[in-house]
Amino acid sequence: MFAPFETGSYAVLPQMLSVATDASGNPKFTLDLIESLGDLSLSGQYAMLDFSLSGDFQLDDALAAARIASAGATVKPLSIDSGFARLYATTGEIAPTSDLLAPVPLGWASADFARFTTRLSLDAGELIKGAIAGGDLLLGARVEYDAVGVAPRVPATIEFKPAQLLDTLLAGKVTRQIATSDLLASFTGPTQKFPVKITGTPKGDFAGAVVSRLAAAFGTLTPSPAVDDPPYIAFAESAQLPPDAVLWDLSVPAIGRRQWVLSLAVLTDLRAYAAKNGIGSLVKDVTVPPLEVGFCRIDFDANLPPNRIGVPAIGVNVDVAPNPPMRPSSISQQVTFTEPNDEGSVQFRLSPSEQIAYTVSGFAVVSAGQMIEQFAMSSRQHTESWVHLQPDDFPVAYSHVTAATRLLSLATLGVVLSYALDGKTRQLNYSLTPQVTGCAMGMPSSATNASILITATPANGGQPITLPPMQAGRIELDVTTFREYGPHNIDITAAIKDNTVLVLDLQSEEQAAMTGAVPDQRFLTPGLPTATWSYVVTSPFRPGYRYRKAATAGTAATAWSAVLSPFATLSLDADGSIAVLCGNGVPPSTTPIPSAT
Repeated sequence: MFAPFETGSYAVLPQMLSVATDASGNPKFTLDLIESLGDLSLSGQYAMLDFSLSGDFQLDDALAAARIASAGATVKPLSIDSGFARLYATTGEIAPTSDLLAPVPLGWASADFARFTTRLSLDAGELIKGAIAGGDLLLGARVEYDAVGVAPRVPATIEFKPAQLLDTLLAGKVTRQIATSDLLASFTGPTQKFPVKITGTPKGDFAGAVVSRLAAAFGTLTPSPAVDDPPYIAFAESAQLPPDAVLWDLSVPAIGRRQWVLSLAVLTDLRAYAAKNGIGSLVKDVTVPPLEVGFCRIDFDANLPPNRIGVPAIGVNVDVAPNPPMRPSSISQQVTFTEPNDEGSVQFRLSPSEQIAYTVSGFAVVSAGQMIEQFAMSSRQHTESWVHLQPDDFPVAYSHVTAATRLLSLATLGVVLSYALDGKTRQLNYSLTPQVTGCAMGMPSSATNASILITATPANGGQPITLPPMQAGRIELDVTTFREYGPHNIDITAAIKDNTVLVLDLQSEEQAAMTGAVPDQRFLTPGLPTATWSYVVTSPFRPGYRYRKAATAGTAATAWSAVLSPFATLSLDADGSIAVLCGNGVPPSTTPIPSAT
């Protein structure tokens, strides 16, 4: 996991990937085999493959580790910056088509880890269909991705001219692409004769510190040449790099970019699902009626998030310039995308010798309170018969807010997006519940000062918790998002005199509500006047604890204290009464605890 940059949560990487499922357990996987009657061209006979990936994030284990490093730490799933995926054959008995194996940029618009959408030849689609039905072809998927986080820190500085250093590292590489393993090897071991001045001691993860910063500053992830290669980075041309020398202090926190590869067996669960529900539950044959003579058809699909809030309409304007004398008039049509498919098409007639050429401009109607405005992108030229649109093709920026089922079983989440536009602050409000676990809140791409405020109201009517404002973007909420959840360590000190022994009973707020729960005990003496008590909270809405002087020979136990905060040292006088409650002394819960024996 990545430590937070300045403030925030530790970002946890997934341990493994799998095909995502919906709330009913059905795979988020579709394969459409499309045949256009009367059109035998590649644009008329093709397959559409679309599936989502989910990640296995070990958040509770990560939280336990983070709390050792920092009391009150929280963790969240890693937000991916960019990535590619490709299918590959796991057996050599059948040769898959080249388009089946081509790397595809991943989409990040859904609530899942990533989305894979591609248009394939009909032959490739039939191979996948046969593989799902139990044929000889076995398919795996490889995902290459990178993420932005805090770069490793080492006690050294480096000074270099970016163009000069990268030209040396990329010598002989015409495409200016290099494997991350080769980059790391360049800065591992004895200092090589690179045009870089190193001051200090390049110990620890010196290679990771340099390479992650270089990738963040001057590189982008690019598909690896082969399915068994490490991740690759493409660097900008020399003319685009800063000409002057830069000085990096590797001991201070800085943004770094790191790359990973994960693989998954795509067919493992799909075959079992198809065997139970029929191949038609995953694969559909679609027949498109023939076009009139002289007409052409352009298909569009958009990788847009589900449950869009604040964007009542979104689509593209399609324009074909006039082509006199055969076609003196221009053509203008519009496609509006509607959930859940977010697809559409246009048809128009061209002159007999005319090639397909048109422009596409994304538009969106955005609303917030009383404000309703339409925004548009500049036009982009296209010549293909299928256009796959990504979120940056539209004049809208989305904040994806999702919540885990176990969190929504405890509370309703109020989500408020605030941003500035034309000198005015605007807001969008929404609620996440067990029935609606995520939303995508839209705002104009030109908006500034955007932030998200989350308020969790417990289902049992307890005290709400408002999280610190978060930067707008992808936000995945779980109980681990709350510092109240998980393991807590309470430091206890007592001003004990003479030979007094102070025996304390301690119970978490959750334990105290259980009839018959046995409290933990801690002993404090003049020689050992301090102790630490640890407990684990399963609900962030009942994070506190209570204590009392335990019963001893001839002395009954005292009354239980009020519920105390887990974020404060428990300082006691010799008689066991609270002397000082450092830090946050406000009780974390106002819910009464039932009497316990």
